[in-house]
Amino acid sequence: MNEVAFLIIVLSAYILPVVIVLNSKRTQGHEKNAWLIGIIFFSWLGLIMYLTIVPKHGHVKKHRKGKS
Repeated sequence: MNEVAFLIIVLSAYILPVVIVLNSKRTQGHEKNAWLIGIIFFSWLGLIMYLTIVPKHGHVKKHRKGKS
C-alpha cells in the first residue's frame, strides 16, 4: 500500500506544473504549447523558468493611434 501512495504523490507532483500552466493567463496559443512541452520534459525546472521568464500580467496589447 505504501508503494501506491508514493506513486500517487510522485504522479501528482509531475502533473501539477502542467495544470498550473494550462490554467495560467500569462501565455496564449502556440507559446503556451511550447511551455507545456518544456514542462512535460523538464517538469519543475520548466515551471520555475516559466514563472520567471513570462510576464506576470501576460501580453499587454499596445494601443496604436489611428490615422485621422
